[in-house]
Amino acid sequence: MAMGGNLLVARSAGQTREVPVAPGLAVGGGRPFIIAGLGAVEGREPVLAAARGLRTAGAHALRAGAPGARTFPYRCQRLGEEGLRLLAEAREVTGLPVVTEVMDATELSLLAEYADVLQVGAENMQNYSLLRALGRVSRPVLLTRGPAATVEEWLLAAEYVLAGGNDRVILCEQGIRTFDSYTRTLDLAAALAAKALSHLPVLVDPGRGAGRRELVAPLARAALAAGLDGLVVEVCLEPTNRAGQGGGTSLDLQAFSRLMRDLGLAPAAADPVAACGEMAAGVDLDPVPALAGPAPAAGGEEGLEDLRRAIDGIDTQILELIRRRMELALEVGRLKSRLGLAVYQPLRERALLESLASRALPPLSPALVREVWGALLRHSRELQARVADRGVAQR
Repeated sequence: MAMGGNLLVARSAGQTREVPVAPGLAVGGGRPFIIAGLGAVEGREPVLAAARGLRTAGAHALRAGAPGARTFPYRCQRLGEEGLRLLAEAREVTGLPVVTEVMDATELSLLAEYADVLQVGAENMQNYSLLRALGRVSRPVLLTRGPAATVEEWLLAAEYVLAGGNDRVILCEQGIRTFDSYTRTLDLAAALAAKALSHLPVLVDPGRGAGRRELVAPLARAALAAGLDGLVVEVCLEPTNRAGQGGGTSLDLQAFSRLMRDLGLAPAAADPVAACGEMAAGVDLDPVPALAGPAPAAGGEEGLEDLRRAIDGIDTQILELIRRRMELALEVGRLKSRLGLAVYQPLRERALLESLASRALPPLSPALVREVWGALLRHSRELQARVADRGVAQR
């Protein structure tokens, strides 16, 4: 199939694939974008605890269902506007953009008030009145492929949204219906074809696509190795007890954290389970470890020497932390080389710099933070580039 050049969805030379979802955060910018899904919203404490754990593990966005009912009438009914408020609170606590599903055009004004990204489920991929309405909203749209839809039908569904004036569309492949009853079939070939034919970023949901929890990690690795733009991964605090909420394909927090580490996308020393516990106890997620140094004397020359010794001790510890950071940067570089990812990922670096600068407390200034970490990032890139060059030479 060849997409006509007159279609808005068709790929053209020099056209960007990035879709901004929040300030400093975009899908399709070269770094895999990970949406962690919670299924239904079922109460404040579970939502906030899970959101905090997911952010610690390295998720970039939080997906959960809030309005409307689920397909089966006796299973996990969602919490409507109350659920949306909880998701908005989770965003305030963690900084994670919120993704939620829209089932009907009548929900749009309410959802757009709370959500950062609106998802169209597989069953609504060809709901043309809904797609037209989404073309008139100022929110990114995550368009899921239907289980029996062709690539052309999927892209033409996206065309409805683009034609309405909304150019922020993200595609999601989550499997097709086949004759096999043991698994579903994740169609990576179709996802790659959609990416080749269009300018839209393409995500993959390996859990729904495979239908089995043990296949999530290998299919996630395959999707990113193939060059797709990210993942939607269902996570549940008690997946074995939530069969009606994607439990059969959901990962628990520890498994999700392992997957993020395996993909090279986890922050250093991520402990999502501890983060959940901290949330429940009201503990701050980002405690800054104290750097030890001798207690300075009250004043005079002796006090001056004490202060200098304290600074020397802190400098030594900072030097060790920087060394450890560069070791981790090298590991990231090796993984990028294996996955075929670019060393320089400007959106990721800008988001990191702005996040750190926004947390600068006096006497630190945001400008100083940007200068110092900018130098660290430049050196990290140089190390990673050397690793990437060696990897190419070896291949």
